[in-house]
Amino acid sequence: MVAGVLVVGAVGQALAGGRDDKIPAAAPTVTVTAEAEPAPEPEPTADVAEPTPEAEETVVADPVAFKAQAGSHLDDMNKDLGDMVTTVAEDGFWRLLSNTVELSFNIGQLKALDVPEKVAGDWAASLTALKKKLDELSDAVTSEDKPTILAAVDAMAGQVEATRAVADTAE
Repeated sequence: MVAGVLVVGAVGQALAGGRDDKIPAAAPTVTVTAEAEPAPEPEPTADVAEPTPEAEETVVADPVAFKAQAGSHLDDMNKDLGDMVTTVAEDGFWRLLSNTVELSFNIGQLKALDVPEKVAGDWAASLTALKKKLDELSDAVTSEDKPTILAAVDAMAGQVEATRAVADTAE
């Protein structure tokens, strides 16, 4: 900040020095302010209890809500897979790309769910398998080979249903 004041003052003087008038140029004023030191944190008193890990609230996933949310996202995935089959039949290509993006988004939504502890391990493994099938489907789409794409769609649909079976065990 001080440097900025000095530069502005110097530029002002240079401009004023170039003029031929009788008013003397004012000298730049530099003001330096010291920053106040932060106030020290008050020490906790014996009356204030420190939060303990046991006192923190634990979120327990609702199995019914989990199953419903997972089912909804998996239904969306099946719709996208159906759209891909239609697109292949119509000799389309660009819609296949957008569907793979939508499928990836759905996997992200599935990963974001609050998962009941009972199925957490199986759920993580199922989502990993689902992601692998999506990668295979993406590769198939870039090949533009209809039978390869359709086979990858079928494999992905099978993994979607396997993931639904895991979600169904949450109750």
